Amino acid sequence: MADDYYKLPGGFVLAVEHDTPFPDVSLALTEPNGLIAIGGDLSAKRLLDAYRKGIFPWFSAGEPILWWSP
Repeated sequence: MADDYYKLPGGFVLAVEHDTPFPDVSLALTEPNGLIAIGGDLSAKRLLDAYRKGIFPWFSAGEPILWWSP
């Protein structure tokens, strides 16, 4: 499966699904500062993988999950 990306003013951000690996944190955007991925889920496996890499979720109900690594 090809990776999907969101185009934002600061660059491109990976659209993750439940099995998509997170990109390297060095690829996080500078604007908005630290945004690295959009989407996915909040399963224990996904959260542990994210936290081990210095990535955390931030989102609002009804909106896609935004993953950050400032």
